[in-house]
Amino acid sequence: MREISEREQISFKAKGDPPESYVVEITAPGLALDGRRLVKRDHHEFEVYLHRDYPRRPPVITWKTPVYHPNLLGPDRNGGVCIGAWRASESLADLMARLVDLVTYRSFSLSDALDTDAADWVDRFELRPGFDISEVLGVDVKEPDEAVRVEVRG
Repeated sequence: MREISEREQISFKAKGDPPESYVVEITAPGLALDGRRLVKRDHHEFEVYLHRDYPRRPPVITWKTPVYHPNLLGPDRNGGVCIGAWRASESLADLMARLVDLVTYRSFSLSDALDTDAADWVDRFELRPGFDISEVLGVDVKEPDEAVRVEVRG
């Protein structure tokens, strides 16, 4: 976990001795909804529970803050998280980096989306991983004719 604490945008608090869960905070730009409009959210929190079968099976992750993302659900929808493929050799630091990539839209998967509305929105505007989220702020996600032009960061 030392690797994680060295990253500026990630902080955590362990629960238990030895730790069986972690409350993790990420400071990075992501998206959430204010009504039907997209807003920037820089603070994200989730819990990682290390069950008996960890690391053979992935940890249980529960998202605790509002979010608008195809692979993440906010607390109003039980905080589900789809991390995709899991390898037992993956460290918690690697997992945290993957979650930062998810919440910042550097990574997402539409084929196994949890939030189908967010997935439809991403697909409708043909967004690709790495797009600049500042270009979609204020967009009405339910308005099919609202034009969005975004550039992918290289």
